[in-house]
Amino acid sequence: MIAEWKKIEKKQFAPIYLIIGTEDYIINETKKRLVANILDTEDTDFNYANFDLDETAIEQVIEEAETIPFFGDCRLIVASNPSFLTTEKTKSKIEHRTARLEDYLNEPVDYSILVIIARVEKLDERKKLTKLLKKQATIVDAKRPNDAELRKWVQSAIKNNDFSMEIPAIERLMELTGGQLTTAMNELDKLMLYKLESREISVADVESLVVRSLEQNIFLLLDKMIALDISGALSIYYDLLKQKEEPIKILALIASQFRLLTQIKLLEKQGFSQQQVAQKLKVHPFRVKIGARQAKSFSYEQLTATLERLAEMDFEMKTGYGDKAQKLEWFLFSLQDQRVK
Repeated sequence: MIAEWKKIEKKQFAPIYLIIGTEDYIINETKKRLVANILDTEDTDFNYANFDLDETAIEQVIEEAETIPFFGDCRLIVASNPSFLTTEKTKSKIEHRTARLEDYLNEPVDYSILVIIARVEKLDERKKLTKLLKKQATIVDAKRPNDAELRKWVQSAIKNNDFSMEIPAIERLMELTGGQLTTAMNELDKLMLYKLESREISVADVESLVVRSLEQNIFLLLDKMIALDISGALSIYYDLLKQKEEPIKILALIASQFRLLTQIKLLEKQGFSQQQVAQKLKVHPFRVKIGARQAKSFSYEQLTATLERLAEMDFEMKTGYGDKAQKLEWFLFSLQDQRVK
């Protein structure tokens, strides 16, 4: 659990919180805990306000924070998207009198809690206001977790709920949810509800209950092909067709994955680590981890040749040449001969 959450649960509140990062699970959980511990159910309507700074000026937010609570002891004011603290360009035409925020940071009221949410990797540290905010606020780090951090999140949730889950099951959960914390925790909640009686979660439970996205099914399909499990790969493909997924959409995702494998292969040849590859390609480290494993089964030349064939198939499908579903099926058959033996 995040250290700030423990203090919130103990009702040890800071007057100002700054949440920085793009991980929705941490952002939403922080808000949920603040609401639950600061506000009573009956006064939420009166003493809770949520603003989008792309639509509301910061001085209006400060005015709300300086308003005395109504039927309660404390107000909770949340403001998101502070573009004036970042280097990002915004289409918003709102002009912010940031001097009002600066004054408030120096002298916050004792009857309101102000939460500023910046869904960005980092703020513009050159700005005087950013420096002041980071000095005066309690910071909640909402960055997306890496592989090891995600594993700790899952293990902590399992322990806190008095469940047991074998390591291979945890790894499979992480794999099927694409290394996404929000998705992993939602699926874990579902698994715990299903196994409420035995309180033990196995790999089989994960395989049968975790919902796979279309992208995850493509990863799994390629894994089956690499393992020369053509029947397993075709079974996934036929299931996707039954779910009314268009062959051309499946083809596009397969091409996207092979493009990623090609880029990973090239960058690894140049000596980049998986973490560096993820940063360079701006993709989740977990996707790079899976991609690096899959790329080992192909030479660079085989990957580029496969990409060329996929581009040809895309053109053929879009121009109405041949049966789309059958064309992709034959591609899957041919793919097993392309891998490194």
